[in-house]
Amino acid sequence: MKILALALVLALLILPFSYILGPELALAQAILPPTLPWPAGLPIYDHVVIVVEENKNYEEIIGSGHAPYINGVLKKEGASLTQMYAEEHHSEGNYFYLFSGSDQSACCSDKIPKSTFNKINLGSELIRTGHSFKGYSEGLPEIGSMADREGLYARKHSPWMSFSNVPNGKTIADSSNVRFPQDFPADFNQLPTVAFVIPNLNNDMHDKSVARGDKWLRQHLDAYYQWAKKHNSLLILTVDEDGDGTWVGRVTNPGDSNSVRRNRIATIIAGAHIKAGEYAEDKGVTHVNILRTLEAMYKLNKSGAQQWNALRANIADDFLIKDIFDVTPTAP
Repeated sequence: MKILALALVLALLILPFSYILGPELALAQAILPPTLPWPAGLPIYDHVVIVVEENKNYEEIIGSGHAPYINGVLKKEGASLTQMYAEEHHSEGNYFYLFSGSDQSACCSDKIPKSTFNKINLGSELIRTGHSFKGYSEGLPEIGSMADREGLYARKHSPWMSFSNVPNGKTIADSSNVRFPQDFPADFNQLPTVAFVIPNLNNDMHDKSVARGDKWLRQHLDAYYQWAKKHNSLLILTVDEDGDGTWVGRVTNPGDSNSVRRNRIATIIAGAHIKAGEYAEDKGVTHVNILRTLEAMYKLNKSGAQQWNALRANIADDFLIKDIFDVTPTAP
């Protein structure tokens, strides 16, 4: 009997614990995908929300008393990019660069493309690789709407709508083109992997003030931001272009000695695993480098290419924003 009891104890030690609990549990554990390791220097976020403001110079936002939330919370706790540049004037091309690494021949106007593109982009690549994407637009008349303009809503600020490989159905489940705030989930765990949030023309600082946009951000995104810090998630706040109207209709140049032609904009990245501070990022960065950083995180194919004037200013196409992240392994 003693020998039998010893044999039973040894068997229990050798057999995987999951088989003792039952074959169903063992099978479930066997088919769970392994956790992807973080790329070198980058975390992999569960959720990223990107908010785009409009037509304000760097100095109109950063350090401004009219933006107490942006400066007193997001900049104080996040990473502020001090040499961030947009690609062109008008607005639309910059949104396309951020989403697809190209202005899709929209330079330099705000005319809606007459047909959709089938080129790779952030949304299509996220979906292809088993992640998810949605664009939330304030004032969008209805889910899936293709309206060019409706009240304070402007389609030119929603680049995903111009790509045939990004779903645009009529329900939240089958469309990436949805409304804000109606369709933005109260349970932030239900957010897609990457989401754009586009305020309307008053709340994005385009037609109204920095103060109004700042207040809107606090009211509508602070709850997400506070949650993100504790839930492996990120908030990216950027601007489409600066507010200088003398260089409208032209490609901009980060290396130009004339500040009007550089198109410098504010960008703050805040949330989990962020080291607070100001970052020059070598020669600077553009919307394309934000895109490249997200592509590297989620192992996506590259979309488009760096704007040529940025390349001439030594801002590389493949430059990744890495120094802002704390990727120190956590204790088990």
